[in-house]
Amino acid sequence: MVEGFEHFIGMWKEQTKDIKIRKEYNHLLFLVVCPDKVKDWDFSIEKQCQTTTFMVSGGPTGASTGHDVQFCYRKEVNKFLKNCKHTHAMVVSIGMVFDMVGHNQGQQITPITDFYNFAESGEYIKGHIIAKKRQSAYLHHQHMNVNVDMWKTLGCPPLDEKWLKYERSDNNFHDDYTPFWLTPRDRPKIINFTIDERRRKSFSYYRNYNDAWIDIENIWNYVDKDDFYFSRFMTRIQESFYMFNTESVQRLPKKKFDLLFSPTAGYSAEVYVDRLDFNGEVILYDYCQENVDLKQMVVDMNMSKDELYILRESSKHKFVDNTGNKPATERSSSMGTHEELREMQARMRDKQEIEYWLMDIIEPDYTVLLNKIRGKNVFFDTSNIFSYHVSHARYTLAQLIDSYERLHEILGYANSCWFQGTKPTKQWERKWLTSSVLE
Repeated sequence: MVEGFEHFIGMWKEQTKDIKIRKEYNHLLFLVVCPDKVKDWDFSIEKQCQTTTFMVSGGPTGASTGHDVQFCYRKEVNKFLKNCKHTHAMVVSIGMVFDMVGHNQGQQITPITDFYNFAESGEYIKGHIIAKKRQSAYLHHQHMNVNVDMWKTLGCPPLDEKWLKYERSDNNFHDDYTPFWLTPRDRPKIINFTIDERRRKSFSYYRNYNDAWIDIENIWNYVDKDDFYFSRFMTRIQESFYMFNTESVQRLPKKKFDLLFSPTAGYSAEVYVDRLDFNGEVILYDYCQENVDLKQMVVDMNMSKDELYILRESSKHKFVDNTGNKPATERSSSMGTHEELREMQARMRDKQEIEYWLMDIIEPDYTVLLNKIRGKNVFFDTSNIFSYHVSHARYTLAQLIDSYERLHEILGYANSCWFQGTKPTKQWERKWLTSSVLE
């Protein structure tokens, strides 16, 4: 467990110092805000901080990198924005969680894309307006999108200011104090988040969620029904079998390997076996026994796409089909068509020795792994496991970093090892590992 907000900031920035802000996002600021006084920085607050940061750090679904993520306390927000060089800011308090899997006609729709759209809209501020009768109106701190350029032209009025005089819409989103819009005197119109935008997120209000976070594995099966906060966070936090890949094939080393490790998802193992001209032992692994069993069934039967969909419909286990995700489909197209992948799979099945391992690579049996790889030439693929949303749900950032480094240490006992996969902070690494064996 980290010691507090500053400790978390230091750890995150150390791990992300080499990440470059993507050109299309460099005018956007993602500001993660901590309350000025956190009564108890406990495990629940740490997980809320980790979750909010992870979700806003890159791309429409939070699975990428490239956003400019900064941190401050609530009392520092106005000063931070006044000194920033960004045109727009997403100001979000720790404890906010988002539904990151929304789709509409093949287009990704999440609170991140809502912010992208806000930055193009010309609007002043979108936030959670509170306007109770006979009381001053204000914006709740949980989340607001700010046109920083427009805000600066107004003289940087405090974002936590309260207004006694204003115009407002007659209609409310709920109760009688959440107007669709509000125009304070001498201020531009402020827009309230819509019903659909509100459905895509939730705020903890710093309720005591310690027990839930600690028992995260056991709430997977019921949380969607029982708790709106966790239901937003857990839209994709469940054990799932990935039918197809979402990543592209990058450069591969020109070397002969004895042993190849790859997760069960999609057809990555089949592609690597084919393109490496591999002739050795394949280990297909997963932390979920159902995924291991399903992968073995798909390989043994060399299933067509139609057969995969029939299997999905007949199974009680969750299947994930990313073919409706256009960016993911474009990336994975470098692997080949499905018929080409089936041919690769058939060759792998017929020519390679294949083992199917139940193994959580974040908490593996290091002795078993060490005995398997020692003295061999190893190709080791972890895909996005260490930055996977399920991994961040189950483990703290510090635990993921420690595990990632420990795995590299173990793999260093191979005769040689090519490693590829994402770090806990989502940047890809593809490299030869330095030997751990003392000369």
